[in-house]
Amino acid sequence: MKRTLLAIAAALFTGAATAAPVEITLARFFGSCDAEFGQVTDPARVSSECGIVTVLTNKFNAQQAGRIRVNTQVVEHSAYYPQLGARIVGGDLPTIAIMHSSVLGDFAKRDLLQPLDGALDATDFTPHARHGVSFGGHVLALPYDSHAMLWHINLGLMKQAGLVDAAGHARLPTSPQALLDQARAFKRATGKPYFVWLTLNDPSFFARSVLGLVNQQNASLFPKTDQAIDLGTPEVRAAVSFMRTVYAEGLSTRNMDYSAALQAFMAGAGGVMPNGTWLLGQLNDRAAQPGNPLSRAYEALPEPTLYARPATWADSHVWVMLRNAKQTPAEREAAHQFLRFLNDESLAWARTGQLPARQSAVDSAAFKALPMRASLGPVAQVGTGLPPTVARQSRVMGLLGETVAAIVVSGEPLEATLAKGQQRINRLLERESRFLAR
Repeated sequence: MKRTLLAIAAALFTGAATAAPVEITLARFFGSCDAEFGQVTDPARVSSECGIVTVLTNKFNAQQAGRIRVNTQVVEHSAYYPQLGARIVGGDLPTIAIMHSSVLGDFAKRDLLQPLDGALDATDFTPHARHGVSFGGHVLALPYDSHAMLWHINLGLMKQAGLVDAAGHARLPTSPQALLDQARAFKRATGKPYFVWLTLNDPSFFARSVLGLVNQQNASLFPKTDQAIDLGTPEVRAAVSFMRTVYAEGLSTRNMDYSAALQAFMAGAGGVMPNGTWLLGQLNDRAAQPGNPLSRAYEALPEPTLYARPATWADSHVWVMLRNAKQTPAEREAAHQFLRFLNDESLAWARTGQLPARQSAVDSAAFKALPMRASLGPVAQVGTGLPPTVARQSRVMGLLGETVAAIVVSGEPLEATLAKGQQRINRLLERESRFLAR
């Protein structure tokens, strides 16, 4: 009898020692770079988005070896949301999925997300980050960053135009008229346009620019309800008219898509390129190389305040857990552990150029020691987007951008084109409202 009990105990001990780890899945974009970083566990060795997220996953798996295993599922960015929607319909749910805070409301309204209130401490989230993940009194995602529009600046050309201060930093305008005066002086001095703009095949540039300028005027694109945009306000007209003047006077580049604008800016084609935080690493690397127009002549600053208050378009990458009746308590807890790990490692993610979603990280000496970051902390306070409850935000921003581009680039009449754009967007929102009411 004693021998039998000992045998049973030994078998139980052996089974516990060889139990398989809890496996969870991570659906994301950012590309695939396992060939380069598949064995790396030190995030200090990489700076790209793909590299950082890959290495952080490796690091967690190494720390949790034998207990938890995160299996990454990489999807191309353009196909990500359609594929995620198809997976939800088919019941093939990842444990954790990446999203943008601007699409979170579409999933929240359909009650597809697990609340994370008990799993995360939201008290350290920046105002922009917290605003983007809070719905109905619940935290529905882990905000991972704030990514926003910045002014990427060629200091060599700005110096040539006499637009730098005694410390060698760009002098930023403080009103629309001051910006136009600067841009005209810049063109006279350099023979080049002040702005490098993304005017071709990229309506998001125009939508993000107008959203920021409207918010700077203490106004909103949705002043009354989240189900109806208003493009007829004086603030919208002022923002679009200002952009139209810049373009009409040749103070910006023309006929450039995203890639062409980036290459043109690096080649010294203009003084300022409004573009995202995600380019910080690439442009800093370029500036560190000798023999190019940005060599020791590049800085990035928050978009200037041209009206009443600082504001700039911003969005967030966020991590969510979809509601899943098949999920085990062990899988849920493993996912919570991984989310807390990612939150703790937000400074590593900040090396990509994105701004941390944790206020303590934004305020830290380690963050401020990264190139250009000391001056960018305020963006996490003043970043703004559409109201979180506005449906189909990606499509709304696309239609808004097309409307503004038609006026600025194609010369369509201001009032009639804004009215037509408003009608198109509100029809979309009305259809979405009817769908949710079924």
